Amino acid sequence: MKRVLLSAAETSGDALGGELAQRLARRLDVEMFGLAGPAMRAAGVRDVARAEQLGVMGLVEVLGAIPEALRIRRALVAELGGIDLVVVIDAPDFNIPLARAARARGIPVVFYVSPQVWAWRRGRASEIAELAAEVICLLPFEPTFYAAAGGRARFLGHPLADRVQPLEAGGEDLAILPGSRAGEVARLLPDLVAAAALIGRTTRLPVAPGLDLAEMPGVEQVESMLEALEPAAGALVASGTATLELACLGRPMVVCYRVNPTTHALGQLLVKGVEHMALPNLILGRSAVPELLQAFTPADLAEAFDGCEAQLDDLAEVRAALRGPGARERIADAVAEHLS
Repeated sequence: MKRVLLSAAETSGDALGGELAQRLARRLDVEMFGLAGPAMRAAGVRDVARAEQLGVMGLVEVLGAIPEALRIRRALVAELGGIDLVVVIDAPDFNIPLARAARARGIPVVFYVSPQVWAWRRGRASEIAELAAEVICLLPFEPTFYAAAGGRARFLGHPLADRVQPLEAGGEDLAILPGSRAGEVARLLPDLVAAAALIGRTTRLPVAPGLDLAEMPGVEQVESMLEALEPAAGALVASGTATLELACLGRPMVVCYRVNPTTHALGQLLVKGVEHMALPNLILGRSAVPELLQAFTPADLAEAFDGCEAQLDDLAEVRAALRGPGARERIADAVAEHLS
């Protein structure tokens, strides 16, 4: 039996890890354990620690989680004896030290999801290229950064484009998607609700598990993103993976984001040579969807939403670039190669 340690510190990584664990179990006689969220636990991954304990982001916001992160990482390092493979899923600040510990013990490491080396801290590409038996990238332009550093990296398609199929033509409603973390919701939701009132459409808000939001006039709270998006003409959405999901579903969007002011100031110093923040724009290399960062008003959001139906051809191009059909199987095959 092969023994695999997986580490996913965030909700998005847990979803990827759950899909991967399901497919590895079908391919191999394998024991899987590590830092796991609900999706990974449901797929049979034994939790040495729970990903829900580390669901924070931002240069400033993450500081409060450091003691718990160190405790969890020590627990994972203690499990490295007799391991055949370590798979670290996103969350580079947490997972790179774990990868170092694994490689020091001669254990191969697969990085599943590339850090944003194209945006900031580009020196990490060289370190990861040295640490990783392979980097499995989720954006088509990322492998070149590791090839330049002498590492092995592949883009095999994005699981979102594999699992998410385009919806039928939308209606006249609006979806607002402020993110899944309490902090980002608190920073974005008031302006999204105010912008929705200016746009004047029936508005639905999918509420992430674990969030308890007060009722808001003119906003219907629903349980799932699809419930919000099926009748929608488009969405106001927090920057992140949800923008790719919207592209795959064929729903136009206005992308926005706002972080702690200190985090933003530090980001201004650290992020270099990046013209876009929205993933669809990064993939296409042009401004296909409006993006507003940090200093924006509800009126700005409402103005940007006007005419966004013209994005449909661009979103289809994003969907094609993500190479959906079979992506999850190709990724599982790639990880299994390191166990054969």
